[in-house]
Amino acid sequence: MRIGLKIVIVLALLSSGKLLAQDAQFSQFYAAPLIINPALTGNTIQDRFSLNYRNQWPAVPNSKAFTTYAFSYEHNFDDYNSAIGALVYHDRSGLAGLRATNALLSYAYRVRVTRRFSFKPSLQLGLTNRHIDFGELVFNDQMQTGAATSAASLEYTGQSKYSMDVNTGVIGFSENYWFGVSVRHINRPDISLVGNGARIEPKFSAQGGYNIPVKKDIKKRIVSQLMLAANYKHQSTRDQLDIGGYFNYVPFYMGLWYRGIPLKKADPALANNDAVIVVLGYKKNGLSIGYSYDITVSKLSTATSGGAHELSTTLEIASRKNLSKRRTRSRFMIPCPKF
Repeated sequence: MRIGLKIVIVLALLSSGKLLAQDAQFSQFYAAPLIINPALTGNTIQDRFSLNYRNQWPAVPNSKAFTTYAFSYEHNFDDYNSAIGALVYHDRSGLAGLRATNALLSYAYRVRVTRRFSFKPSLQLGLTNRHIDFGELVFNDQMQTGAATSAASLEYTGQSKYSMDVNTGVIGFSENYWFGVSVRHINRPDISLVGNGARIEPKFSAQGGYNIPVKKDIKKRIVSQLMLAANYKHQSTRDQLDIGGYFNYVPFYMGLWYRGIPLKKADPALANNDAVIVVLGYKKNGLSIGYSYDITVSKLSTATSGGAHELSTTLEIASRKNLSKRRTRSRFMIPCPKF
């Protein structure tokens, strides 16, 4: 039974597509900045609270099997060119109830290179808890011919493990463009739940974007703009690209994104296409709300999977001190997409 148990665990991990990554994935990645690059910590003048929710493949039986929640908070210490952030996210993957909860703290420091260009190195540390309830699994020795499933008699009734995670990143930016790189799981944490040792490979990411102002009002404030961005991730033999943009006409947003690398196959028998993502959003007075839907373009198909629904909410709260510095600090803000 031990061999069968290990096989089922591997299948559960593979079914979530996270055997390598072990990370939350959001189509609105720019609305979860501390997940893609800790150097994005504090890239607004205000204190920022962010909440994200993703329901992937809702057409699969037990539609809550693939869900992710994330919450983050960021604060700037402007007098010290520093920012701190806290991130907590919970991810459930697969019908077997594999769960991962992550709590991380990040620090970023802004270095002004020229009047119009700065960069921010960062460090992120935290703990990850992974848990699986073996009582939710059914094994072949529990099945009886002509009878219902027998009561579980397992060596493991539940398994939980904590590990430390270390991430880093750097961002360079001016008023209209930004680019960055990040490395997650530098310490290659052991995530095995059966004691055999299974270390995560480091994940390398590269991001960038460009902001194109379209229209300004009589006070020179941008009321319409086009924002383009891309996020590339590589881990072991796997890679992924998110590319697209959105058009903003204050206070509304609409965007279109593509996930995949059509010219490169992850497997000789499979095309590297995942989804086309449609985004709608609203932002006013520091409150942002975004909704996106993933249209599956892989062989899984939207009809089979149900695509993915995603919601993001961001609240920015400015103190009087920060409001007085809004104009002078505008050139120090990273012009990346954000809801």
